[in-house]
Amino acid sequence: MTYTTMVRNLCLTLLLAGAGLTGCKENTISEGVLPYFEPATNDADGGTWRTVLLSSAATITVSAPTAITSDAYQTELTSVKNGLLTSTPAQNTAVNYWGQGGVVRWNQIARQLVAKYNTAPIFNDATGQYLATDPNAPVASLPFATRLYALLGAAQYDALVVAWRAKYQYNRPSLNRQGLVTRVPVADVPSYPSEGAAIAETSAQILTYFFPNEAEYIRAKATEHKQSQLWGGINVASDVKAGETLAASVAAVALTRARTDRFSTATDSWTSLKARAPYDVTWQSLEIPARVPVVPLAGRVKTWFDSTTVARLAPAAPPATSSTAFQTALAEVRNTADSRTRDQWATADYWNDGQATYTIAGHWNLIAEQLLQEDRQNELRAARTYALLNRALHDVTTVGWQAKYTYFVPRPSQLDPQIKTSVLIPNSPAYVSDHASQSAAANTILTYLFPVETTWLKKQSDAAIISTLYAGTQYRFSIDAGTQLGTNVGTLATNWAKADGAK
Repeated sequence: MTYTTMVRNLCLTLLLAGAGLTGCKENTISEGVLPYFEPATNDADGGTWRTVLLSSAATITVSAPTAITSDAYQTELTSVKNGLLTSTPAQNTAVNYWGQGGVVRWNQIARQLVAKYNTAPIFNDATGQYLATDPNAPVASLPFATRLYALLGAAQYDALVVAWRAKYQYNRPSLNRQGLVTRVPVADVPSYPSEGAAIAETSAQILTYFFPNEAEYIRAKATEHKQSQLWGGINVASDVKAGETLAASVAAVALTRARTDRFSTATDSWTSLKARAPYDVTWQSLEIPARVPVVPLAGRVKTWFDSTTVARLAPAAPPATSSTAFQTALAEVRNTADSRTRDQWATADYWNDGQATYTIAGHWNLIAEQLLQEDRQNELRAARTYALLNRALHDVTTVGWQAKYTYFVPRPSQLDPQIKTSVLIPNSPAYVSDHASQSAAANTILTYLFPVETTWLKKQSDAAIISTLYAGTQYRFSIDAGTQLGTNVGTLATNWAKADGAK
């Protein structure tokens, strides 16, 4: 079994495990320990790369470190050396866990939390009403998840660009270059400030904003991550402190954006929109009992790429329900459902990405994880990958949601109750297909970043795109429009990446 196959099999197992989180009170997924790797590049010019949230890395000032000849530094260095000689099994376990890569681990944690909170509201039989959503325990719907993944990725990336700038500005030598042997492979870059601490603090502040009830768990993971830099012989205490401090500044900028991106109004009244929908038959909830959609106004949320350009990528109006094109598409769904093969059923199930999963966006984050590990990306480059992918997935969701709640196209089984779906019917209008738009965007970006995987990525994307037709929840015209939308937004994102300074 090749390394690639082993990693992909493990990822598949973990993805399926993620589908079993319903009802868990605590995070129970173990993402396992994959082979360690030494990063393929150091990206010494990373401090000059184009930032996302900040106007540039120079926006955040990182204080100069003390000289390595100073008594203060030598005391810190001795402490790390002594720690390596007296480390406990628990400390070694933590070093091994975070040695897989801090960016990857925090993305895994984010996906776990999304799966935990990706649930439907609870129906109260006594009152005949759905319980109101607790703001401290939010419903992690697709718009919520893509917003989280994008903000986390952008904040991590900007924090690391700032860290890289300071590393090569001050050039405090790594501990490896001072004779220590780290417990896990790390990039051969200056040690000040600590990239691990920068990732930990940024991630903790972003995730706590999205999941207030998980604050204690998240803070404990961040503390462990920072301490692991000392236990592993990677950094001294002042490296960690500097990374933590710069990250707090970047996180503050990111959270200001989150508080003003209009997501807080995404649950406002939407019935007037439905009344104005240019469709003769409009969407209705098919759940029993019927429930209102989650964040129906998420199409108004601020985009990451130029809003005017993104808006121009909105799909054209779908065919009217009375048209031949629509009836042909509806008949195709019925015929597919009536003759669904085992392979089609398996494809629909694998790409279901419904409740208690990472969502389709998280599914593509999992795929990105295995690719960036195979590519042996350092922390900065891994953060760039996630930031680029997730900003595009967020903007695709925003445009897609706007189309959904403009046209209110019914799901196929609303118009033809004889259609038997193989998965739960999403509680949202059909047009455009989320799976198609997300997967086309992801395929465009990941193919740009990992061209050697073009054939494999196309195969994954094609399966994800057609899966909803196999499931009986989508029309082909909705899939085609979603694919075009995703490709266009993906191209917009890759054009940004081509000019961000990374080689």
